[in-house]
Amino acid sequence: MSWEKVGKLLAAVLLGVVALLVGYAVLKDQPRLTATLTYAYLTYPSQFSERISRANDQLKYERLQPRINSIGEGALSQYQVDKLVELAQEPYAQLFAKPFEAGLVDHRTGLLIDLHNTGSSEVRQVKVRLPVKGLVQVRDAAGNDSIFESATSGVQIPAIEPGGSSRVWVYFDADYSQIRQGGLGISFDGGEAQVRVYHEYTGFPALVARYSHELVAVLGLALLAVLAMGYACLTRRPRTHQ
Repeated sequence: MSWEKVGKLLAAVLLGVVALLVGYAVLKDQPRLTATLTYAYLTYPSQFSERISRANDQLKYERLQPRINSIGEGALSQYQVDKLVELAQEPYAQLFAKPFEAGLVDHRTGLLIDLHNTGSSEVRQVKVRLPVKGLVQVRDAAGNDSIFESATSGVQIPAIEPGGSSRVWVYFDADYSQIRQGGLGISFDGGEAQVRVYHEYTGFPALVARYSHELVAVLGLALLAVLAMGYACLTRRPRTHQ
């Protein structure tokens, strides 16, 4: 077999593969459930943390007890003083109970999950498996919120209507890199969700990420042009001199 025939065969195979990929992308069924993931490293004002520290210090027993004694001018018994201290501390003790002993500073890794039902039928039993336990809030298409009181590693949504959506916020008490490296899965009764993850870029990588679809299209056209030129060169026969 001559090199000319080999070149023609390779060009035909490549063109066939490209045609198959294009046809598959156009004709394949769209997923019924899509999920968009956005990770963020949350920051809070240092002034807020300082206020939390001052409030905790002022609510200590050794700070409250003498103040109540001075207000009562010695007319209160020790039991009454202790009960007043307990009543003063109670609402704040609930506010700063686990996992918020230090306020919000321990939950600086956030994850937003946007779920969309792109199919024509209801998606049922949506399950979100998180890499580690986190504080979760779920909002349905009607704007109703479901708040989980304790940290959890899994979220279940009974159903999402056709064309409907649901949002899931997760706040992790863990390092950002640890969360990103962990596994996360989203499934429903009948299949797996198509997951898209948004990354944050700056500079030239941000420009490439922003126009990634256009760049892929340009590269595809360039590849087709190279194949066409190669095919034309292989099919062109040298002229014979008389």
